[in-house]
Amino acid sequence: MLEKTPGAHPLAGGTYILTSQFKSVALDLVSIEGLLPSAILRSGSRLTIGAAATFQDLVDSSSVPEVLREAARGMADRNIRNRATVGGNIGAAKSCSSLGPLFIALGAEFSIAGGARQGAEAWFSASTDTGKRATIKIIESIELSMDPDTRTAYARWSRTSCDVAVLTVSVAYALHGGMVRNLRIALGGLGPRPRRFAELEKLFEGKPLPTRETIEVAAAPHIEAINDLRGGAEFKRYRAAALLSDAIVNAEAMR
Repeated sequence: MLEKTPGAHPLAGGTYILTSQFKSVALDLVSIEGLLPSAILRSGSRLTIGAAATFQDLVDSSSVPEVLREAARGMADRNIRNRATVGGNIGAAKSCSSLGPLFIALGAEFSIAGGARQGAEAWFSASTDTGKRATIKIIESIELSMDPDTRTAYARWSRTSCDVAVLTVSVAYALHGGMVRNLRIALGGLGPRPRRFAELEKLFEGKPLPTRETIEVAAAPHIEAINDLRGGAEFKRYRAAALLSDAIVNAEAMR
C-alpha cells in the first residue's frame, strides 16, 4: 500500500503523526500496527527490540538495561508511553527523540524491512523531516550490545515534568586504569536531529575521568545550538554542557 500511494506514511502508535502540527496537512496514512515484532529478547550481551515495542514495554521489561528504561521513562506521560513505539520514535527522527541519543551512543543497529541494516548514527544523519522524506524505510527491530565494561548514562532537561525533552544527552565509555576509552557522546535538542559529537569525545578520550567543572568548561565552546520555541541557543549551550558533565561523571556499568 505504501508503494502504491506516493507520499503515504506508515502509522504506528500515532503519537507523532497525529499531533497538532499535522492537523491542517493532508496525509495518506497506512496503519502498520500489529505488523511488526514487539518482543524484547536478550541473548547474552545482545539485546533485540521489536520496532512495535512501546515505551512502556521497555520500562516494564527485565531484559532491558536500566539506562534504556530511564530513557523510556523520559517520555513522562504514561498514556503516551502506552502508545508510542520504539520504531516510531526512531522513524520520526525528531531532535527531542527520547531514544535517539542513547541508540547513537551505544552503537545500535536497525534492521530495516527488505533486509537492509543501518547504524543509529547513520540513520539520524540521513533522516529528514517526515513531510519531506522521499522514501519510507520501516524499521523492524533494533539490536545493541550490552558490554559489561561499558559505562552509560542518559540525562534530559525539559520545561515541565511531562513535557517533551528540550535537551537530551547520552554517553558510553569504558574506564581502564582510570582512563576514558571508546567514548561516545550524543546529544539531542541542539539541532534538527540528535547526533554524535566527535568533537566533544576528543576532549576526554584517553584521559583520566575529569571533574564536572572541567567537563563543563571544556565542552561549552564546542556546543552549538539552534533557537526554537523550547529555548534559546545560549541557554541550550550552557545547559547541555552541564547535562554532559553529569552524564559522564554519573555513568554506570551496563546492567
